Amino acid sequence: MNFLPVGINIENEQILIVGGGNVALHKIEGLERFTHNIKVVAPQIHEGIKSRQWVEIEERGFESTDLEGHLLVYAATGDRELNNRIRSEGRKLRCLVNVVDKSRDCDFLSPAILKVENMTVAVSSNGKDVHAAVRWRNQIQSLVSDGIIK
Repeated sequence: MNFLPVGINIENEQILIVGGGNVALHKIEGLERFTHNIKVVAPQIHEGIKSRQWVEIEERGFESTDLEGHLLVYAATGDRELNNRIRSEGRKLRCLVNVVDKSRDCDFLSPAILKVENMTVAVSSNGKDVHAAVRWRNQIQSLVSDGIIK
């Protein structure tokens, strides 16, 4: 797969995460540096998500209408059949969908991100090796921290 690295203006967009567990929390931790317009729909919600009072939470099962009006959607339910349904229905509504455990079914990927003031570096392996992308990001972060990159 070939994913084009792009920056998307999400200032006036609400992001939907379907799923309320550890993976959903991890996605929120990455997104919260860029936006607080995040909605989570899941029957059970991780306490780390609930503690972020700015996250809109709907503690219930997913409904197709949840997708309406969302540019970016993360399918993070742990249920492959439901994640596939979210992807299929999201595409019909022109949502960009990330199926968190299946990169070949994603419309976009979440890279390993380093953000320092106005500078952002995103490292991606096209979904092939997430750990390598994180290592590269961390190495770049060390270069910045050590003053080698200014």
